[in-house]
Amino acid sequence: MACNDEKDGNDPRAALHTRRWVLFQMLAVASAGWGCGRLRKPEQKVVDLQIGSDGDFLAFKPTMLTCPAGALVHLTFHHRGKIISARHNWVLTYPGKLDALVKDALDKDGVLAPGDPLVIAATPLCDKGQTVTIQFVAPKPGDYPFVCSTHPEDMQGVLHVTK
Repeated sequence: MACNDEKDGNDPRAALHTRRWVLFQMLAVASAGWGCGRLRKPEQKVVDLQIGSDGDFLAFKPTMLTCPAGALVHLTFHHRGKIISARHNWVLTYPGKLDALVKDALDKDGVLAPGDPLVIAATPLCDKGQTVTIQFVAPKPGDYPFVCSTHPEDMQGVLHVTK
C-alpha cells in the first residue's frame, strides 16, 4: 500500500520535500534582489547657485553659472538695485528658444504664463532689495540661456550644464 501512495503522490515525505524546494527557490530569488540592493545609487547632487542684478544696472552678476546635469539646483536671486524700482527675475530657457522667450516677454510686459513651455525654471518677479530662491533639476548637458523677463534684451546669461 505504501507503494501505491507514493505513486499517487500522497507520500508525506515527498510533499515536504516539494515545499522545502519551493521555499528554497523563493529565498534564492529574494536574496538575489538583496544582493543588488547593496550597491547604492549615488545620491542626487545638490548645487547652490547665487546670482543677482548688477546693482541698478540692467545686467546679471555673474552672467555665467555652471552645474552638473541632473543636480538639484537651489538658485538664489537677489535684486541688488537701490535706486531704480524696476522689478527683476531669473528665467531659464532651452537652447535655441531665447528669441521666442524674449518676444513673449516683451509682448506681455515681462509676465510669463505659468507652465510656459519655453521656461525650464523661473523666479518670481521681485523688487529692489528682495531675494528669492527656487529649486529645479538641472537639464541634460548643454548651454541654457537665462534672462530677466522684464528686461530680456539687456539682462541675459548662460547656465552651462556639464556631464
